Amino acid sequence: MSSVSAVGDAARVDYGSAKAGLIGFAKSHALQLGRHGITANAIAPGFVVSDMTRASARHLGRDFEEFRRSAARSILVGRVGEPEDIAHTAFFLVSPEAGFVSGQAVHVAGGPVG
Repeated sequence: MSSVSAVGDAARVDYGSAKAGLIGFAKSHALQLGRHGITANAIAPGFVVSDMTRASARHLGRDFEEFRRSAARSILVGRVGEPEDIAHTAFFLVSPEAGFVSGQAVHVAGGPVG
């Protein structure tokens, strides 16, 4: 599990760097294990309702619902992500239908990233 922060996050350099490393980890595993029929991918969520985004709002001294509405205004599809959005992506990636998808970072962020 990576993050859209992997493409760069000036406010959280350590976090963004770690999440970029996870994308490299998945790509390297795809290269190494593909010949054995094993796929490897990373999911890179954007803003998703979670304990982490609630903690971010608290850290910034903001009400979570306003924080959420503000984030939604900056997301192309006009809403923030829900945990189910990530679960559906994970379900697809482990399904036989995704057997030709490997070495990818799938950004689940409501629009283009980076």
